[in-house]
Amino acid sequence: MHLQLCPLQLEDFDELVSHAASYPPGDDLVGPPTPICCLVKTREEAEARLTFHFNKQRSRFTGDPTVRYMKVVETTNEKSSIISIARWHFYPNGYNFDTQIHWETHNHIPGQRIPQGFNIPLHNHILTTRDGARSSWIPANAPCWILMHMVTQPSHRGKGAAGMLIKWGMEQAERDGVPAYLEAGVMGMPVYKRYGFVQMGDVLEVELNELGLDMVFRICLMAYFPARWKGGGDARVG
Repeated sequence: MHLQLCPLQLEDFDELVSHAASYPPGDDLVGPPTPICCLVKTREEAEARLTFHFNKQRSRFTGDPTVRYMKVVETTNEKSSIISIARWHFYPNGYNFDTQIHWETHNHIPGQRIPQGFNIPLHNHILTTRDGARSSWIPANAPCWILMHMVTQPSHRGKGAAGMLIKWGMEQAERDGVPAYLEAGVMGMPVYKRYGFVQMGDVLEVELNELGLDMVFRICLMAYFPARWKGGGDARVG
């Protein structure tokens, strides 16, 4: 087994959708919060979810100048396959919610097929709340890197792919001398801490009861400060 880190290519989106035919339903690279907003039990449902999800990602790949998609490919004697992806962003003038949030939310497009059972209001609420909170902990108008999406196929976790994608972003932050930020699930926070990220303030709690899900979505706000960064880190905890 050999793992290789490299930029994601436009044609890779077809392979990512094809995972529905190669793996059990849900063993794919659709990242949070989509899995809790659109449950799948059959290959047909998995393919519909993957197609919908990666059509959005494909449009972002071609249209969002801030984005840097990276992938980890596993090569064995039999084949090579993408097992993990990340979507890092570089904002030379700082992150702006008003101009960027449309990339995260699913907005109605005439003729677009939405997978049956996809709770779009729930999906949009989680990401709008997450991204809207950035002004409270990420300095305005300050250059930064942000990790907004990273997922490894469940059947391939524990091989080191996530670490390769995390370290890639940290290397960009070190090169540019700017912080790197991310929002992590509570279960994923120890992974990022292992690589040098620190928690910033309190956990962000997103109430979902009014949107069809009896739970609270908890998000850890995290940052990595490179050695050359001249700012302060007063908000960090833990």
